[in-house]
Amino acid sequence: MAESMSRGSGAQGTGAVGGTGLKQGAIGTLPLVFMVIAAAAPLGAVAGNTPLVIGLGNGIAAPFDFLLVGVLLLVFSVGYTAMSRHITNAGAFYAYISAGCGKRFGAAAGYVAVVSYSILTLYCSTASGYFTSMTLANTLGVSVPWWACSIVLYALVFTLGYLGIDAGAKVLMVFLTCEIAVLAALDVAVLVHHGPAAFTLESFSAQRLLDGAPGLGFAFAFLCFIGFEATAIFGEEAKDPKRTVKRATYVAVILISVIYILSSWAGIAAMGADEIVAAAQGSGAGDIWYNLSTGELGPVFGVVYDWLFITSFFAAWFSSHNMATRYIYAFGRNHLLPAALAKTSPRFKSPYAAGILLTAVGLVVVVCYAIFGLDPYLEGAAVFSAIAVSGIIFVELIAAISFIPYFARHRGEEGFETNPWVTVIAPAIASLGLLCVLVLVLANFSLLTGFDNVVMNNLPVLLLLVGVVGFVHASRMDRDGRLVDPMDIDVNATEA
Repeated sequence: MAESMSRGSGAQGTGAVGGTGLKQGAIGTLPLVFMVIAAAAPLGAVAGNTPLVIGLGNGIAAPFDFLLVGVLLLVFSVGYTAMSRHITNAGAFYAYISAGCGKRFGAAAGYVAVVSYSILTLYCSTASGYFTSMTLANTLGVSVPWWACSIVLYALVFTLGYLGIDAGAKVLMVFLTCEIAVLAALDVAVLVHHGPAAFTLESFSAQRLLDGAPGLGFAFAFLCFIGFEATAIFGEEAKDPKRTVKRATYVAVILISVIYILSSWAGIAAMGADEIVAAAQGSGAGDIWYNLSTGELGPVFGVVYDWLFITSFFAAWFSSHNMATRYIYAFGRNHLLPAALAKTSPRFKSPYAAGILLTAVGLVVVVCYAIFGLDPYLEGAAVFSAIAVSGIIFVELIAAISFIPYFARHRGEEGFETNPWVTVIAPAIASLGLLCVLVLVLANFSLLTGFDNVVMNNLPVLLLLVGVVGFVHASRMDRDGRLVDPMDIDVNATEA
């Protein structure tokens, strides 16, 4: 019985609606690592968020912030990857929370996840359109409206998504390799030009960590890691998911941490402590890493930087599209959303119905922004990203809490962990850490949106409303005997 539960399969043998499931064994550890790191958009995060960590947070302690966030997420990954050994489901957090806290709470949190990851795609779409339009104008002298760029990119994202996770992973591997190569080249150039002594260990001192607003620095640093948690979402499509998800999660967290630590440290080394803090607090904060790349690597790299900035956001968009579609697919499969959304492509086994819905909603948003003349970045991307990350952190928090009752319930069963560090201590530490991050993000929500508006800065309440309505709906389904436990879904079923 324990072994049957550990596979996320039950006696019902319920397969995906439409007689198809996701493509099994389509992605290995390395492509999965690239998939989830791409969601974090390393180049975009270094250029866009690191100045916020430095300027609004605790100055040159930014590398220390990234290190501490990495440690927290590694602690979270202890329980997270332990769960992945027993549960394989495209609903990921939804399935984990259902297993730990009950299927009603799991459904409620799952609805928040569906909305949050879907909004994350809106952030990527408006930001991608904005930066693509700007880069075309600056480098080629071609004037293309941002919304036209977004529409074209929507077609590319949907097409790649339709072709399946394995095809998309290959594209992401190319884009992400280029991103990491440029960031690594910049770090090496700083080391060569300024010497090892420029990399001050003061950035990792407790005194510097407490400078300025350390809580805000930590919160902005945490936002750079959003997407790492997606490894389990692709578990149904992974080769040997029990091992692949675990390996990919740890590798992704460590690699992302190293990228951010070294890149922020190199920026401080190149400019000097006082200079980079002053620049990060000025109006040109967003140009710091562009100026560093041209100054340290030459003007040609400035052009390369501009185009890789676009591909960075595109890669993040495609990754978030894959995450959102699989959550929608899982909810359609469990009849928490219309069952038609669980249909997959007969040839590529991709959740194309969910992709059509996500793309249609996104195009409507882009067209509405264009018609009403709204700013795609200030009034679009900034707001969408703030709402999305709030919801994702909330779901991560509930998931971390759910690990504890799940392992307590299965204590003593064959194949289940008995180490208190795995089953209680690490999840408890992760829960406290994530709670602190969530409070910091909500308390500084206006800095994320850029709006000093009561209505705008209370938008996370909508996510709470989604969760409450989702819980009520799931409770009604449960009373009627219609609420499916994700543990009773046979993810290996592919009905004709």
